[in-house]
Amino acid sequence: MTKEQENQIITNITQFVRDDDGYQDELEEYQEGMKYDSEKPDYSLIPPHALEETVKVLTFGAKKYSPGNWKKLNSAWSRYFAAAQRHMWALQRNEENDPESGYHHAAHAASCLLFMLELDKTCNSDIIDDNQLTLNL
Repeated sequence: MTKEQENQIITNITQFVRDDDGYQDELEEYQEGMKYDSEKPDYSLIPPHALEETVKVLTFGAKKYSPGNWKKLNSAWSRYFAAAQRHMWALQRNEENDPESGYHHAAHAASCLLFMLELDKTCNSDIIDDNQLTLNL
């Protein structure tokens, strides 16, 4: 087969594909890729700078106490609630950073709220106060 014949076959195939809209749509869909994840949580919605600041606070706490120490605290839910409020009130007083850690008070409050949410979602009754188990905030 000559080079000219090969080029003519390629031209014919290309023209055929262009004329078949259904096939072209299918081909584009295949080339773009498919993933059925529209109903899954979209972690890209988490604000990256806020997350990083919160992780810095969590790392500070893990070094100060120990990783996972927050799970062992007696009356944890109510104590983290109080701590979150202290950090939020510091922000209300125009104090941006925690004097001990140097990190943003909102990141400290977010850490407390994450602990509270985790305790609530896991319902570890050895950690959460009995009267907090029925509290629906």
